[in-house]
Amino acid sequence: MITTKGNVVNKFMKLGNVKTISDSILTPHYADLKLILNVANMAGKVDDPIYAIFNKKWPRIKAEVRGWWAMKTGAYKTGAIHTVCVQSDTWCISMLARDKDMNVDLVGLEKCLKEVCKTAIYERASVHISTILTEEIPELTDLVNQEIVSKGVSVAYYEEP
Repeated sequence: MITTKGNVVNKFMKLGNVKTISDSILTPHYADLKLILNVANMAGKVDDPIYAIFNKKWPRIKAEVRGWWAMKTGAYKTGAIHTVCVQSDTWCISMLARDKDMNVDLVGLEKCLKEVCKTAIYERASVHISTILTEEIPELTDLVNQEIVSKGVSVAYYEEP
């Protein structure tokens, strides 16, 4: 058995690749399906810096998050995810992991990442994250390693130019 950050994994399990790319998340690398992560909040606010980047190419993300918040169905609680297809090979997954005061709910974030991992494995997709999110949520990198990379899914972090 191999131990990685407190987790025991089978020695034959392949860990996902992790890359840091000096490029915009708007041009995700890797072939096949790409899942771009976003963190949404219970207040429906869409004025974070990440939305400004998304708006350059995919304004639909902001509109979909606003619509998700406006509908507030029974599934609108921390730990929920909302997927938007922005290109034929690119999906944006908004993870509801912040409360109305913009504080991160780590339990909700972990639940979201587990769902993202299930989707990535099922769809054979890679996960893409802007370093803007990792700067806002320092725990995100460790949770991504724990919930996604350790399960064999490749992750790319983008350092915005």
